[in-house]
Amino acid sequence: MGAAVYSLTQAKAYKAIQARNKPKPRRRTERMLDRTRAVVEELTGVNPTKSAIWLSLRRRKAATLTQKFCAYAWRSLHEGYKLGRYWDNIDGLRQDRMPCLECEAPVESMDHILRECRVSGQEIVWKLAKEIWAETGLEWPYVTVETVLGVGLLTVKDENGKVLKGRTRLLQILISECAHLIWCLRCEWRIGRGRDLTQLHTEPEIRNRLRAAVSKRLRIDWALANKQAYGKKALNARVVEATWFRVASGRESIRRDLVAPGVLVGTASSRRPRGRNR
Repeated sequence: MGAAVYSLTQAKAYKAIQARNKPKPRRRTERMLDRTRAVVEELTGVNPTKSAIWLSLRRRKAATLTQKFCAYAWRSLHEGYKLGRYWDNIDGLRQDRMPCLECEAPVESMDHILRECRVSGQEIVWKLAKEIWAETGLEWPYVTVETVLGVGLLTVKDENGKVLKGRTRLLQILISECAHLIWCLRCEWRIGRGRDLTQLHTEPEIRNRLRAAVSKRLRIDWALANKQAYGKKALNARVVEATWFRVASGRESIRRDLVAPGVLVGTASSRRPRGRNR
């Protein structure tokens, strides 16, 4: 029958056009989605839908996953990065770009970069992440590329099966930040440093960058929990405190001079404030 012109909006018309012209499913995307669903089901006991995985990368509530990580995960779900088997059918580049020559791996896949590569710094990154998570007293999950892509659906539960919101946020933050850092380190070394083995990222450099990333998320969390500045849109202070409890409080802090419960320490007193009111 069509639609009444007086009730038709541009948004409704656009959705109707999209519904008619649905793109055909990509085999690589469907394969990666099925693998991600299987891993999430194994870790949580719940089999998520494909739409739930996509929506988990678009969710901005509680400021858990960053936009940069979501863009990285979205493209990885499509297997859209130019690495590994992407170069298989390109003559002249197959021998140099498809394998990981430094690790003697036949295919440089995303899973290889995140878990096995010796030049991406992944071993140091995950080791430090486990050290941070050990402060919670909970078991660290087995992380694969599918775990990273489905991190927005992971949950942490107590002995009674109750979901721990704070620990769930912390786990999602750690896995997402670590995976994105590993990818950045790989790209910096392979592209920016010309695959020079003498210019590999050192262990102190990798540790400092991960600590800086986690500390940045800590500062952002405390800032977004300010109800005077953000009103109803502010993060729940209890959830923020539960997220970083034992990990960043007092002498067990990642950055001991950074934060105490509810107060930024060592920043306002030692650093010159910005703007006219300094």
